[in-house]
Amino acid sequence: MNEFEKELEGRIALMEEDGYVFPKRFSRRDYIAVALVAIVCVFGLVAGGILL
Repeated sequence: MNEFEKELEGRIALMEEDGYVFPKRFSRRDYIAVALVAIVCVFGLVAGGILL
């Protein structure tokens, strides 16, 4: 078993414990923030391509 598989098994075991608290789900606000960041990045790439 390689190091990746050992780490994976350890994390799965941690998540299967009774006291494990799962993180909150993405809200609508989170999805909007991700979309805005993606749009700004694409805009920057296009603007950089035009200016060069």
